[in-house]
Amino acid sequence: MPKRVSDTSKVNQTRMKYINKGYLTCGEVAKFIPCGSVKASKIYHQIRDQVEAEGLENCFNVILVQRLLDFMGLTVKQVKDAAKNEMS
Repeated sequence: MPKRVSDTSKVNQTRMKYINKGYLTCGEVAKFIPCGSVKASKIYHQIRDQVEAEGLENCFNVILVQRLLDFMGLTVKQVKDAAKNEMS
């Protein structure tokens, strides 16, 4: 059975939408990266575990976008520049 191919043509515009929001649920992590739900869940729980290890509290069922950007090695400026390139 062939895998479904994700449309990544506007991934940075999607990322900017979530950066402006400030936090992500597990399902939104899959759209932010883009990846499947299993991989998104692993990343989501890994970041939440990291937050707990730092002695901070995980409120509600979300993670901060900045944590995911750090995990991916990206900055807001890089995403913003890439989103501008996608628009043109």
